[in-house]
Amino acid sequence: MNRHTLAYIALVITILYGAGFALVGDGSRNVYAALGAAIVAIGWISVGMLGKDAPKDS
Repeated sequence: MNRHTLAYIALVITILYGAGFALVGDGSRNVYAALGAAIVAIGWISVGMLGKDAPKDS
């Protein structure tokens, strides 16, 4: 998949994860932080490992 598309998806996931802290109650923040951080990390690792550069124009 195109690296730019994967990076955009990972960025959206990261923003939604950060904004989600406003919605999560104090009692479940630890679980939210652990699971959300893992999902965000997987998203950014996917950009680096699975992303393919667009062909360069000559």
